[in-house]
Amino acid sequence: MSAAGAKRGVARSRRSFSVSALTFWSLGYVLVGVGLATAAVWPVYESPRALAVGLVGGLLGMAIAVLTRLLRWGMLIGALAAVGAYLVVSVPLAIPSALSSIPAFIGGLRDAVLGVVLGWKQMLTLNPPLGEYQAVLIPFLVVMLFGAFVATLLVLEHGRRATIAVPVVTAMSVFGIAFGVSGTTSPVSILGVALPAPREWLIGVALFVSALVWLVGRARLQRAQALRTVAAANISRRATPVWLTVRRHLLSAALAVVALVAGFAIAPAAAGWSDRSVLRDEVEPMIVVQQQASPLSAYRSWFAGGTLDETVLRVQGDPGAVDRIRLVTLDSYDGEDFHIDPDDRFSRLPRTALAASGRVTLDITIGDAYRGIWVPSPAGLAEAPAFSGTRADALADGFHVNEGGDTAITIAETSSGEEGLIPGDRYTVLADAPGDQGDITALQGGASSLDTDRYPALVEWAEMQEQPRTGAGYLEIVDRLRSRGYLSHALLDDEAAAGWIASLKESEGYAFAPSYAGHSAARVEELFTDMVEQERRAGADAAPELLVSAVGDDEQFSVAAALLAEHWGLESRVVIGTRLAAAEEVPGIPACTETCTGANMSAWVEVRASGADWMPVDTTPQYAMLPSSITEGEQLPEHPTVPEQPRSEALDPPQAQSDSNNDAPPLEDPQSEVLAILLPILRAVGLSLLGLVLLALPFLVLVLAKRYRARARRTAADPEVRLAGAWEELVDVYADHDVEMDAQGTRAQRALSTDREAADRLAELVDRAVFAEHPPTTDDASAAWEIVDAERAELAHAGKRWHRLVMRVRPTSFIGRVRAAGGIRSFGLRPALGTLGLTGSLGDRTTSGGQT
Repeated sequence: MSAAGAKRGVARSRRSFSVSALTFWSLGYVLVGVGLATAAVWPVYESPRALAVGLVGGLLGMAIAVLTRLLRWGMLIGALAAVGAYLVVSVPLAIPSALSSIPAFIGGLRDAVLGVVLGWKQMLTLNPPLGEYQAVLIPFLVVMLFGAFVATLLVLEHGRRATIAVPVVTAMSVFGIAFGVSGTTSPVSILGVALPAPREWLIGVALFVSALVWLVGRARLQRAQALRTVAAANISRRATPVWLTVRRHLLSAALAVVALVAGFAIAPAAAGWSDRSVLRDEVEPMIVVQQQASPLSAYRSWFAGGTLDETVLRVQGDPGAVDRIRLVTLDSYDGEDFHIDPDDRFSRLPRTALAASGRVTLDITIGDAYRGIWVPSPAGLAEAPAFSGTRADALADGFHVNEGGDTAITIAETSSGEEGLIPGDRYTVLADAPGDQGDITALQGGASSLDTDRYPALVEWAEMQEQPRTGAGYLEIVDRLRSRGYLSHALLDDEAAAGWIASLKESEGYAFAPSYAGHSAARVEELFTDMVEQERRAGADAAPELLVSAVGDDEQFSVAAALLAEHWGLESRVVIGTRLAAAEEVPGIPACTETCTGANMSAWVEVRASGADWMPVDTTPQYAMLPSSITEGEQLPEHPTVPEQPRSEALDPPQAQSDSNNDAPPLEDPQSEVLAILLPILRAVGLSLLGLVLLALPFLVLVLAKRYRARARRTAADPEVRLAGAWEELVDVYADHDVEMDAQGTRAQRALSTDREAADRLAELVDRAVFAEHPPTTDDASAAWEIVDAERAELAHAGKRWHRLVMRVRPTSFIGRVRAAGGIRSFGLRPALGTLGLTGSLGDRTTSGGQT
């Protein structure tokens, strides 16, 4: 055998797969790593499905790696097999909700592909436990399947590269820690010593001990195997002293004990060094903001039940000219909710500011009525608040403001796992004193930026008012909006609404009128529709009390005023907060001095011309004049009287009407009970068969490609080409059956390197026919192919049935020819022809030329 053949044989033997005690020992280490990684990720999901994903994904990755070594695939083929397996199992294993139908299955497959890139972000934007929501299990499946695949390939190595498996196995468990929660399991007491985070400690120690035991055991098994090889070669060796063997065992045990003791001793102290930080803690603040429901949607909750009189916040200090405390500023409206624009960005404020005059310092304490990420504060913060109390550091670290400084948040985690402020949190704010707010009447409006087709009633009512498109015209139309509205915070006059109703009755004799919550486009259009119809019936010159018709509160009227500003060509936004003593009095929502309760919470609108400063406009409707009902065509009195104590009764909302006939008998289900049972079974079987077909498809392609290659060689028109094809077919058969053959040399030399009689006979026949004076005959080509067929059959019967099946799907002959042709860099016509072997391989034509 030539030197080249010997080197190739040695290299191949190093990567060969053999079943031994070392193999099972190494696979056991990876299996332990799979179990630990699955245990580490449990707090993230807390779902039995996550256990199935971890164990099945890990075992599947190990199986593909073993198959890769068994069939001697290259790394590329093995990786492709792993990807194919991932695509097959990802939907039924990690996205079971996509198994309901074929379209759902295709959508789940798309989510599985996109989840490799996007699933990590989705995990961080959801609060754990994640369960089985959508495709959140996809990142875990990727880690387990491909992590186990790589780790298994590494542990099956015979050299030092096998030790790289340790960080790979460790990284699989780190996934559960990095994407988990910052909280840990409750401390336990062992021998009088408190051990914090016992679950995390056990997983960490188990990872270390398992890696140590595997490395030590691997070294001993390799040494024992080497000693058996030496003994088989009858080479004498000196016996190892007993004390050395004992010392090795004691050293290994001592390392494991030291790891346990060190972990037990260091864990309590390490727990106090710093707070545990995970990837979830470093999420962009805007992600947390987008998770919040619109604060305006919950506006009426301030007035429901006991919240009305509960403390939202306490303000201490001289507010001076500061007239409002802002909770949140909402600058984007989608027709359903007012919320913070997704393009807004939150950043940190400096902890200290340069000295300046006219600043206001206020101490704010959060009351029992408020919890959330929004930080109540005046506009124009000069520096980040100075938080106090046990949560001061966490609150300060989580504090951010948006670009304009209009909304402040803190994403500090609470003891219950939520984010934001909780009752009892205290902080001091330093704010610039508000300057001249400007004159709204001096603003100049412009063309409407509102989608007029979406708000026909708003546009019609605005045109009926005949006001100029100026700031003064806008203020006038907002005054008319408020005067023709009627304040109501509830739909029913029940116990939850009794507090605010009693408060309004004490002031000016209030009479309840029901109103729906919400500030969608439909709800706002309802306000303007009521006002349009009332004005049509009463006439534009009717008394003000006869034009009152729209019922609602700040939630609806602030949105209505904001949309009117857009129709006037002005920019607008909605602010939720509370007014202080320096603000103008607004009937129905009193200002607060030191203690602000739910009754003081309000929503107003801020408007500006393009690029100018924002100016507040209050929008709370009046409640002194009750809505009046006017019949179409009714003759109104010239001097109507308004009762001093108007009364009304709460009416339950009408029942929803539908065009459907509720009395009609239900339609009979055309699906029989048998089909109802069989269809889910047939669907599951069909999807399973589809997965098996996808899994078997690469192997089927290999079998068909080999048959096509052999048929193309055997049926070539020229007998000489068929002879050369027979030789190439034999070379490929040997490559797939691991028969060693030199890559270079003449046919006779290469045949001699195989030690196979059939190769010698075929090389002699092909050389004699190709280089003879007369061209070869058809009989010569047939004889050559008979040799190939006989040799193929002999090699196939030499192994077991499963071995013959493996040889049929091995891609070695294809890969070897592509490599010989220059690899992927020159993958074009020449490698393709060499692979198919239609006219002989490239190497063969080179040596043939040399022979002539």
